[in-house]
Parts: sequence; structure tokens; C-alpha cells
Amino acid sequence: MPEIISPKYSPSIDSIDIAVIGAGPHALTLAAHLLQKRKSWGDRLCFFDPSGVWLSQWRQQFAALEIPHLRSPAVHHPAPNPFALRDFAQTHATPLYPPYDLPGTKLFKDFCDRLIQEHQLQDRLVPAQVEKIIPQTKGFQLWLGDGSLVSARRVVVAQGGGRKFLPDWVQGISTPYPRDRLLHSSEVDLRTLDCRGERILIVGSGLTSGHLAIGAAKRGAKVLLMARRVFYEKFFDADPGWLGPKYLKDFHQESCWLTRSQTVINARNGGSLTPAVFTHLRRLRAEGKIEFIENCEITQAHWVSGAGDQEPHLGELADSWENNLTGWQLGCSNGEKLACDRSG
Repeated sequence: MPEIISPKYSPSIDSIDIAVIGAGPHALTLAAHLLQKRKSWGDRLCFFDPSGVWLSQWRQQFAALEIPHLRSPAVHHPAPNPFALRDFAQTHATPLYPPYDLPGTKLFKDFCDRLIQEHQLQDRLVPAQVEKIIPQTKGFQLWLGDGSLVSARRVVVAQGGGRKFLPDWVQGISTPYPRDRLLHSSEVDLRTLDCRGERILIVGSGLTSGHLAIGAAKRGAKVLLMARRVFYEKFFDADPGWLGPKYLKDFHQESCWLTRSQTVINARNGGSLTPAVFTHLRRLRAEGKIEFIENCEITQAHWVSGAGDQEPHLGELADSWENNLTGWQLGCSNGEKLACDRSG
């Protein structure tokens, strides 16, 4: 989220009514709902995103992880009409995925593209990074990445929650290692990944980990899938009660942003796998391509760069590493030692 600072600059280069920071699904939803109620407001809206493209991160991540369809049913989308996506699917003769009519990735992308075109939103998107939000007596000033300032009467931050989370053991790595041997999930692109014959450790119990594991196994890797809890399945991220007043009533009455954010995190209750993905993973485990490691965490990691590296890092090498002295040596909370070529 951009830093909010005390006023230091007063000149105004340009003035807009509503500035929206971000151009992802939330920003698109806001735009579609506002413009349905106030069609003349198009010129009052201005969106800022460094990519200059609507849904750029969403498009890239879904393509990179080879995700075939969304997790949520077809009633969840940016348009105000809950049945708009279903109608769009019927018009384009595109089936929805069972059991809850899940929209395919391409269908959802095409639907959003039509929404963007319908409201001419590409013309309202500025390819710029908002670095700081500067409160003014009336409204705000946005400090952009190129140093310019833009005045806005109202500001909406719609950047999503895309901060990378890295566990403590990553910060504790003291040995240099190749950059591509330890990656966050957002840095992996299965379309260009060459991992045949490698052992890959994937840390996490959520759906992203599942897609990565399936993609790596498909490319000939042996995958170790580790979680600090037991892997479990559920259809959706959160309880269906969040779709109606059962839980949303109290949520909407909460004014504290931090409390709202924590409520969302608690509602998700950590990562989970859909039944379809979990079934696929179990099948790959039966074929010897994937191994589940549950109730376990990495406690320390060391990169061994070759046979000349003779430091006693984690005691004796892991049994699975006897014939290869280049890669990761990993100590686990259950006392075991692992070895792999890549981790993420």
C-alpha cells in the first residue's frame, strides 16, 4: 500500500475527482458498479497501475500456473448483474465447470475484457506507480513514480493483498545460491520451467501450491509438498455464510481497516485445496511423483555448491542426497533432513 505522509508539496499538476490505485478485479468491480449507477461518471474516474493493463497480474498468474478455471462460481465477477457471466457463457457457447458452475479462465478473461471495453476503462488507466498519498486540506495529492503530483478529491486503494510472505528460514540462509533455486510462487512460470529429473520442494497447503505441484510433476519432477498442517480440501476459500448477511452484516458495520483485514484472513482459515486438485495430487502420489510432508516446517537451509563444499552444515547429508552434492540441504522441525534441487 502506498505510504500516507504529511503534506510537503502543494503544487497541483492535474485534478481528478476519484483516483483508484490499482487495476485488478477489485478496481474493475468498483468501476462497473459506479458506472452502472452513474453512467456520466466515466470522466470523473482515473485508475493508476504501473503495468498500464487491466488485470495484468491476474492474467499473468493464471497463465503462469496453468489454472484452468476459477475457484468461485459464476455469480462472482466484477459486473453488477450476478447472472451476467452466466449469460455471457451461454452466448459464447462456453460450458462452466462442475460441480458449482465454475467459469473457465479464458471465459472470465473475455468477460472482463468486454466489461472494460463497454465502459471504455482502458482510456482511464494511467501507467504509473503511486508512491505516496499526501493528505491535503481538501482531498489528496498522489506522488507518482516519475515525481509528478496529481490532485484527487477522493482516493480508493484497490491493490489487493499481494505482498510476498517468506518464512523465517529464508532469511536465515547464509550461503549464496542460484537465484532460480529458491522462488516465491509469484515468480514461477510453469510455461518456461525445465525441471525434468529434479526434486522440488513446495512449501504451502493452499491451491497455489497444488497447481505448482501438478505442473512440476507434469514436467517430470519429483515433488515434495510440505505444509505445517494437514492438507485438507474444501470447495471454496471461505464458508458460504460469507455470501449473505450471516457474516457480512457485522463485517460491513466494522469501520477499522485492520480488523476487517484480519477478519478476512481468519475466514479463509489458511490454505486449502479443492477436491478436484486434491484428488489429482493423490493420484500423482500413488504414481510416485509427489510426496506429502504434513505437520512439518523447514528450520534451516543450506545451499551446497558442489563436491568441494565440505562444511559440516546440517551434519551428515540427507540420505536422498548421497549421489549429488549440489543443491539444498534442509533441516525439518520433525528432525528429518531433506535434499532437493529447488524450493519455493
